[in-house]
Amino acid sequence: MSNKFNAAESIRGLACLAVVFSHLSLSFYPYLHHFTPQDRPHGSWDYFIHHSPFAFWYSGTAAVFVFFVLSGYVLSYAILKHDNVPKKIAEMTLKRYPRLAIPAFLSCVLAWLALSQISVNSDAVNGWLQGYATQTITFKQAIYEGSVGAFLFAESGSNWVLWTMQLELFGSILLFVLLLLRHFNHVLFFIGSLCLPFLAWKLGESFILGMFSFVVGCYLYIYGRKLPLWFASIILVIGVYLAGVHNGSHAYRWAYHLLNWRTYEYCNFLAGILIVYSVLLNPILSQKLDRKPLVYLGKLSFSIYLLHMMMIYLVCIPAFNLLSRWGLNYDLAVGGAVILFLASIFLVADVYSRYVDTLAIYMSNRLAGWVCRR
Repeated sequence: MSNKFNAAESIRGLACLAVVFSHLSLSFYPYLHHFTPQDRPHGSWDYFIHHSPFAFWYSGTAAVFVFFVLSGYVLSYAILKHDNVPKKIAEMTLKRYPRLAIPAFLSCVLAWLALSQISVNSDAVNGWLQGYATQTITFKQAIYEGSVGAFLFAESGSNWVLWTMQLELFGSILLFVLLLLRHFNHVLFFIGSLCLPFLAWKLGESFILGMFSFVVGCYLYIYGRKLPLWFASIILVIGVYLAGVHNGSHAYRWAYHLLNWRTYEYCNFLAGILIVYSVLLNPILSQKLDRKPLVYLGKLSFSIYLLHMMMIYLVCIPAFNLLSRWGLNYDLAVGGAVILFLASIFLVADVYSRYVDTLAIYMSNRLAGWVCRR
C-alpha cells in the first residue's frame, strides 16, 4: 500500500501545481482559458495551446476533482482499515473540520494582512488578478470566511481558493455517512451513494459532481481491482486529454456537440476520476509516481493551495512590474516573475506545512481523542 498512497500524495501535489498554473495563466495569459470574449492571445503559442489537447497542465478544475476523488479514496482507507468502523468514523468526523479550518483560517488572516497593509500596483496584469489585488478585505470578513463562511456557504473573498472547503467538508461528511451505512447494511450503502448527493441539488450541478467524486473515490478503494498497464495507460491518456477541455477549444468540438455548455464541467469531472483510477490501480504507474520530490510536493500541496493567491500578490506582481521596468518584454517579465514566485511559494509552504498544518493535525487528533474518551 506504500507505493499506492505515496502515489496519491504525488497526484495531489501535481494537481495542486495545475491549480497554481491555472491562476497564473488567468493572471497573465487569459486566452489559455478564454473564458470571456474579451480575452485575446498574446501570441501564436497561447492560441495553439488553448485549441490543442495539451492544456491539462493548467486545468485547475480537473485538479479540484482529483482532490475530491483522492479524499474519498484516502478517507475510505483510513476508516475501513480499522476493526471498529463506527468509532473510527466518529473520530474522523470530529477531526475533519479543525483539520481543514485551522490552516484555512490563518490563510485568510494572512491574506487580509497582505491586502490591507501592502500596496501593490496591479495595473499591468489581467482583470481577474486585478480583481483580487484591488479588493477591500476587512479583518471581520477574513475571520468569518476562514471559520464559517467558506465551509458552510463557499464564501471566499479573502482567499479565493477556499470555495472548495465547502465541498471538502460536506463531501467528507457524506462519505462518513455512507461508510456507516455500509457497516450495517450494504444495500443502504448502494442506495445512499446514488441518492444522497442529489440532496444538494439546490447548490448546483458542480456541487453534486463534487459530492459524487467522493463517492467514486470510495468505490475505487472498496471495489477497484488492479489494472493491466496497457489499459491503465489508455485510461490515463484519456483522463489527461479530458483535463485540457475548454468549451471553445477546437480539440474538444466533438464533446461540445454532445454536452454543450456542460462540456467543461463534465469532462473535468471525468478527468479527475480517470487520472486517479489509472494511477492508483496500476502498480507500475503507482511506482512511477512514488518519488521523493513528488511525495514531498504532495505533502506541501495543501499549504501551497492555501497560500498561492497571496504569494502571487506579494511576489509575482511586484516582480513582473520590476522586470517590465527594466525593459524585458512581456513574456520574459512573466517568466522571471513566475520563477521567483515558485521559489517563494515552496519556501513559504514548507514553513506553513511544518508548523500550521502540523498544528492542525495535532489539534484535531487531540480534540477527537478528548471527546471520544469522555
